[in-house]
Amino acid sequence: MKRSAAFIAAVLLSGTAAAAPFSSLARTASAEDNEMTVTVDLKGERKEISPLIYGVNQYTTPLKDVRATAVRQGGNRMTGYNWENNASNAGSDWKHSSDNNLSDSSQPADCVQKLSADAVKNGVGYKMTTLQLAGYVSADKNGTVTEEETAPSDRWNKVVLTKGEPFADEPDLTDGIVYMDEYVNYIIKKLGDSTTETGMQGYSLDNEPVLWNDTHPRLHPEPVTIEELSSKSIEMAKAVKKLDPNAEIFGPALYGYTAFDHLDDDDESDEWESVKAANNYHWYLDSYLDDMKKASDECGTRLLDVLDIHYYSESARNDAADRVQSVRTLYEEGFSENSWIGQWCMENVPILPTVKASIDKYFPGTKLAISEYNFKGGDDTSGTIAQAEALGCYADQGVYLATLWGGEPFILAGLNLYTNYDGKGGSFGDTLIPASTEDVSKSSSYAAVNKNDDSQVTVMVTNKNMTENENAVIELKNADKEYKSAAVYAVFGQSEEVRLYDIIKDVKDNNVKIELPAFSAAMVVVSDKADAFDGLKKYSETENLTKTETYTDLDKMVNGNGYVEIPITDEKHLSKIIINGKVTSSAGSSWGTAGCAVCINAKDKDGSGFWTYKSYSLPLGEKSSATVKFDGTLTKETGEGDDKVSEELEAYVADGKIELQQWWSASEKAEASVEDAIEVEYTSVQVVYEYAEGETVPTEPSTSAPTTSAPAEEGTKTEEAFYGDANLDGKITVSDAVAVLQYVANQSKYALSEKALVNADVDGEQGITGNDAIIIQRVDAALIKQTELPLKK
Repeated sequence: MKRSAAFIAAVLLSGTAAAAPFSSLARTASAEDNEMTVTVDLKGERKEISPLIYGVNQYTTPLKDVRATAVRQGGNRMTGYNWENNASNAGSDWKHSSDNNLSDSSQPADCVQKLSADAVKNGVGYKMTTLQLAGYVSADKNGTVTEEETAPSDRWNKVVLTKGEPFADEPDLTDGIVYMDEYVNYIIKKLGDSTTETGMQGYSLDNEPVLWNDTHPRLHPEPVTIEELSSKSIEMAKAVKKLDPNAEIFGPALYGYTAFDHLDDDDESDEWESVKAANNYHWYLDSYLDDMKKASDECGTRLLDVLDIHYYSESARNDAADRVQSVRTLYEEGFSENSWIGQWCMENVPILPTVKASIDKYFPGTKLAISEYNFKGGDDTSGTIAQAEALGCYADQGVYLATLWGGEPFILAGLNLYTNYDGKGGSFGDTLIPASTEDVSKSSSYAAVNKNDDSQVTVMVTNKNMTENENAVIELKNADKEYKSAAVYAVFGQSEEVRLYDIIKDVKDNNVKIELPAFSAAMVVVSDKADAFDGLKKYSETENLTKTETYTDLDKMVNGNGYVEIPITDEKHLSKIIINGKVTSSAGSSWGTAGCAVCINAKDKDGSGFWTYKSYSLPLGEKSSATVKFDGTLTKETGEGDDKVSEELEAYVADGKIELQQWWSASEKAEASVEDAIEVEYTSVQVVYEYAEGETVPTEPSTSAPTTSAPAEEGTKTEEAFYGDANLDGKITVSDAVAVLQYVANQSKYALSEKALVNADVDGEQGITGNDAIIIQRVDAALIKQTELPLKK
């Protein structure tokens, strides 16, 4: 694929267009090139998989959207969170604002109580919250904290880790002090201890301390020191263990590789060099573990149950090709990723075995958590592939807890593959068995059974080839039984849904032959019963259970309120709204975000009306995108302040329309007090309706296209082509060129609908050829305007 991508780039840069090379290119990969053997050893070493690796972070992923096993309440906001009044500070993430972002309520510990209620409601058994160690927390909800108001000032309350008994039933809001052991005691009194369903099982020793002076310079302006972090961790852990001996302590929640290596040591400090030399440490994690072990031995209580790190892949930021290889840095000896990690840090790659070696040497028995991670790719299957491989890696490396940061659809699909592949709770086994592929750069695999029950084997397999299906044979070696059938659940194509791709009835000699779609991740469920999957219905491209309405005349859809207004034609079947746009910064910021909302006049099942919204954000970029999901419920808020109540109701759009509003923005320049207008120019909106089997799906409407027809009044849909959009997703990207190439290579396998064929024919010649793919690529590269399509012959 790298060669084909380079070839496309060369053609684009030369400005030439010849159909023949693309046609032959699309056929260069033979069936043999895309064959893969997956070997699963039923007699190999078995490893218990921690169920807590399938976790999420509370503020990024609604628990109702995914089947998670653990939830963490963390992130930058929690460092400055005041449990007494629920004020928190955004730090440099947004104007150093102290406000009600986490909670409107003035009732103490409202955030953790809501976490508990949400987790119990959604069946999430393990809950972890964050304790504040940085020294100060927000005193009020009065907005931006200026540099002159840096702590200590009246905008902050001082944090004292241990007050000691007796604890107050309610905190003193007038003393200017927030006691952390009193907070833990308050949680236990309100929710129960860690052994209860509603209590907190884990406590995190703050969040990303190395970044305190960067993210939170108004409350901790100086870099954290080794001595400070260790002493505060030890004191806080002792206090928690005294109140709740069974609770687990997580620390130090380091943000990434450089923190693992040398904490926050810079050129102005020689603290790390001195500590390292005096103790012969390899990297900073050794020092932290050693300090916690010595303190634990001294007090007779383990003070660190779980070593907690964060991991945001560097190479995954590059592109999809690097993303699907990026997880290998965590586990594969000799793999060098395409980033500064691969260039300069190979002494600690693979990373997880190096971390575990530190644990074994300095504090044996300590568990390992990755409480924030993300491999990006939220809008295509590269994110699914990376997420699926990451979870397999965590299982294999013995990770105790992992909580995903971010709730993008294709990434969550990788999690759902493991925890809910069939929509009925079907999950990866709880005991890992050895599985391997011939070439992990092309395909990765992990396999599991349920304890000692081998009647069903679950095998996760990926196909990292962007354009070609993969013919795979899963060889079940050393099995004591004969397997007879299999089902292939996969995430592929343009959909983030896990779909039943195939059912195999002819399993012979314990070899399961499957075909994996291009650029996909699959959970293959193998059974020793011939009828295990009888009655299930495979996904069919010809049986469309969705209807998509795409709007592109958005400048014609601005209503009297000044907002883009989108029609909702079937509110009972509304599934999601995909919003695409161009987000710009007037001051030239390198990063920025537009905070937006889908605003709704709603009605509940009894017909009562109320106003509500669903929030989304769009980052800076020419092709910014967000997906807002609907599931037949909406949030109704009543009351204000302490009387404010939010509840999920069965409810729908009431008046056949929604508004797209922008509510806030943040950017690099704005954080530096430079005026910066973050503006959104919407380019297309797709409204997707989903229907159950047996329901009549209305005729699929065509995409509106102001470039090929008269302007549509009031944003009504037209029946004309949207040239270049070969995959019918409402935008023109490299994916459309790939769809054309696949069609040229094999029309029966990669058939295009009648509408897609019209959209794909962009070169002014009759028929679809590789030349059409070249032109679409040039549109994506901004060398040709979409308005010029189709080109004149």
